[in-house]
Amino acid sequence: MPPSMTEEARAQAFQQQQQEFVEKPAGEVQQAKASSDKPWLEAKKRQRADLKVRWMFLGSALLGVAAVVAMMVVTALNTMKDKHNYCLVLEDHFDQGKINTDVWSHEQQTGGWGTGEFEWTTDSANNSFVRNNQLYIVPTLTSDMTGEAAIADGYSLNLTDSGACTSANKSDFYCAVRSNASTGIILPPVQSARLTTKISGKTIRFGKVEVTARMPTGDWIWPAVWMMPSKEVYGPWPASGEIDIFEGKGNPSRSRQDDLSSRMTSTMHWAPLPALDRYALTNGHLNLFQNLWNQKMHTFGLEWTPKKLVTWQRTRAYEVFSYKFGTDFWTKGNFPSSLENGTTLENPWTKSNGANIVDVAPFDQDFYLILSVAVGSTNGWFQDSDSPDGKPWSDQSKNPQRDFWSARDQWLPTWPTKVEDRAMVIDSVKIWQQC
Repeated sequence: MPPSMTEEARAQAFQQQQQEFVEKPAGEVQQAKASSDKPWLEAKKRQRADLKVRWMFLGSALLGVAAVVAMMVVTALNTMKDKHNYCLVLEDHFDQGKINTDVWSHEQQTGGWGTGEFEWTTDSANNSFVRNNQLYIVPTLTSDMTGEAAIADGYSLNLTDSGACTSANKSDFYCAVRSNASTGIILPPVQSARLTTKISGKTIRFGKVEVTARMPTGDWIWPAVWMMPSKEVYGPWPASGEIDIFEGKGNPSRSRQDDLSSRMTSTMHWAPLPALDRYALTNGHLNLFQNLWNQKMHTFGLEWTPKKLVTWQRTRAYEVFSYKFGTDFWTKGNFPSSLENGTTLENPWTKSNGANIVDVAPFDQDFYLILSVAVGSTNGWFQDSDSPDGKPWSDQSKNPQRDFWSARDQWLPTWPTKVEDRAMVIDSVKIWQQC
């Protein structure tokens, strides 16, 4: 009892306890007496309760394991059901000591690649090279080549005049720029590389792809393993489709809640016009548990048949994204019959427009592989929340590249000085055609 209780209060409490004891039925008194006289009975009750809890925990764990096993069995059965014969198109382990130009070609532009990226893609050995039987794709600062002053003023870059521009459109927007302090136009502040199998003809229409790689580290770095159509049969992007096997972000995780460096995204892009892209209906994500894509090599895969398109990591049993063909994409997209200005919107994926399989188009044509490391963008891929300091540019800014470059003291310290950590390092690439 509390020390402040008086003697009188203690006496009253004692009398109340005695009265309660007297008023208890004899059975309850005997039961209480028996329990107090036989403490081992209470111990047995506790043992039974503990055993029950253990069995409940074990049962829950077994149910969880059973669910995982069932999922893997279903995936394996689906894999067996979708099994096809495949013919090897490409297997590159980068063991020739240099990039095999019979397979890979560099795409060189300065115009942002339609997503507002900030890099100038080059064929420089600073940005792509083979070392120790591995392909490196590395972002570097343009100022390392030109000097910092040239980024902001007085430097002319013209890939068309030099013959390096690989864009079908040779206009200045895609392949030329002159830095000018008066107008605020700067050179692309970063150089990087984009390698493809397009020119070599290492393309597939239904098949498999496996790329084993380790991803880069650094704020606003955007690594990707993806595919584009060899010909724009149904029209310009995204009417002819796009398949993203892996896309990630280099932004380092700063807490357990961050999933930036551990998140993989796979996507199919498709629509009659860019503004109507329905990628949100066809994408999937995977977050590694207590691991990051930049810590070791991972295998990223695609299996693509006339019935289904699946991406995975590690093995086919670990699906990231799965899409079953069956509904034509015009119907699935629920596109309007006309635009706001009254222009009629027509279905591009019809037999008369060249579709081989209407329910699969535009993903019924040849696609080629791309390995790229971009930096920045204005298409919404990067969010303000991707860094505790916020994104140092606005997607709606008049000059987002300049804003990004001006904030280099903020993001550059997150870029490792070691090339091995800043690069996407590819160990092998394998491509099969369904045959």
